[in-house]
Parts: sequence; C-alpha cells; structure tokens
Amino acid sequence: MVAYLDSSVVLRYILLGDTALHHAMAFPRLVSSELLEIECRRTINRCRLQNELGDDTLVQALDRLDQLLQMVDLIELDGPIKQRAMASFPVVVKTLDALHLATAQALAAEEAPAGLQVFSYDKAMNLCARALGFGTPLATG
Repeated sequence: MVAYLDSSVVLRYILLGDTALHHAMAFPRLVSSELLEIECRRTINRCRLQNELGDDTLVQALDRLDQLLQMVDLIELDGPIKQRAMASFPVVVKTLDALHLATAQALAAEEAPAGLQVFSYDKAMNLCARALGFGTPLATG
C-alpha cells in the first residue's frame, strides 16, 4: 500500500498539528509530487510574510517539513505527467490538483491502483481521486 500526500494534509500537520498525517505514515511508502515541497515552502513563507508565524514557529515549521520530506518519495513532474495533467479528468479540479492526480496515476501504473490511497482535505481532489479508483481515507461524504 502507498500513501500519496497532498499538501493540504502536510500543511495542516506542520502549521496546525493535525494528526491525520500519522495515519498516512503507517503506510509502507509515502509518495507525492515534487509540487509538495514547493507548495509547502511557499505557504510557510507566505505565512511568515503575513506575520502569521514568528521566528520560532517559522524555524519549527521548516524543521518539521524537512523531517517529513526525508520520509517522502517525491516524483518529478516529467513530460508524461504534465501531458496527463493537461487532459480532462472525471471531476473538475484545479491545476495543481490535476498535477498531483496525474502523478498519482503515473505511480499507480507502477503499483496497483487499489493499493494507492490519496490523502487530501480538498473535496474536489478526493472526489476525482475516488473516480480514478484511488482510496481517499480523509474524504467526507
């Protein structure tokens, strides 16, 4: 089984102490797109610039992110993934979500799709992931 991490889960863990990430960490493999690091670092920096994080909390957030990234296999956005993200999906999703889902599909081509669980708090992404045959442990409704 593989846990695919969306930045919404990682950021809630880093910034709010949300524990849903612990469920994903129980999986033998954690995977995400290289977008994960970009999205998380930009959000942390934006929070700092908007005075939502002080010096201490900024350093703590970056340390938590670095520790987590050591456990996650980041998949490069190669040509086929970008091409897939440009195509249609069964549910309307935003661009970054399409890139994450295209990455998950590329990974599922290597692994069994049923063995891939997408961890996200984004409703549209969860709905699309389910339509693509992935498990969505954090989906509500």
